[in-house]
Amino acid sequence: MLTIGTQKSDRITTITNTTWSEYISLDLPSKRVSFRNGVITIVSPGRNHELIGDYIRAIIWTYCRKNNLALFPYNQTTLKEEGKEGKEPDVAYCFEIDKDKPDLAVEINLTSGSIDDLTKYQYLKIPEVWLWENKKIRFFIYRDSGYLELTTSKSLPNLNSDLVTTIVNSCFGKSVLEVETYFS
Repeated sequence: MLTIGTQKSDRITTITNTTWSEYISLDLPSKRVSFRNGVITIVSPGRNHELIGDYIRAIIWTYCRKNNLALFPYNQTTLKEEGKEGKEPDVAYCFEIDKDKPDLAVEINLTSGSIDDLTKYQYLKIPEVWLWENKKIRFFIYRDSGYLELTTSKSLPNLNSDLVTTIVNSCFGKSVLEVETYFS
């Protein structure tokens, strides 16, 4: 009998002393790859990482549908500042109109990353970043001096971090469709 295992946790590979050209030459489908200061980080997301990402996508889609807000997915599109910074968000969207970069990027940190991921997004000038760590989501908005933490999303004004945290933790292990019950 053949059994298929599920990788529940993320696998991380870090390569140091690299160049921008080495970074952009990588073609690693289904991996999250970032570059900063000569370091390439490759994350192979596990099942829990993907589940959380799907719950957050469902929250954003449901919110936008209920509020008649147009959204344009970026998801794992590589965001980059040529020669300096590159990052593939777990989830990302533009709202109202399609733009050259997303209005919101979401980073899911189960076994990798940290608040230091904000530094990468700061160089990319992403207006809003959500970080999922330790079973909790935090919202940050970009300012010239760095990111400022808020409890309510600027992009999705009636959505707060406590609600998103509650939905993801309550739905974990259930169907993504359960998200809609929180917006009824």
